[in-house]
Amino acid sequence: MEIKTNLRALRHRHKISVKTLAVYAGLSRQYISCAELGKIAATSRLERQMADALEFVISARRAEVRALEKDYAACKGRLLREEEHPSEQ
Repeated sequence: MEIKTNLRALRHRHKISVKTLAVYAGLSRQYISCAELGKIAATSRLERQMADALEFVISARRAEVRALEKDYAACKGRLLREEEHPSEQ
């Protein structure tokens, strides 16, 4: 039976990819997978790297939500009208 760590549960619950964590933690996806499945030792350094990576994800998502709130406020009450200033996407 595989161990299910809190990291894995959080990642799944909040739709955080292993790739995203790997980028923020500076580790490989394989290493993170092994860590969250309990296949490698849970060192204090690794715990800190994972915590820092999750905090980066939280910060990035917070910024995305603030941007959405700002954009929504700018067009509130006119959601189904043609976009006044189309963005370049």
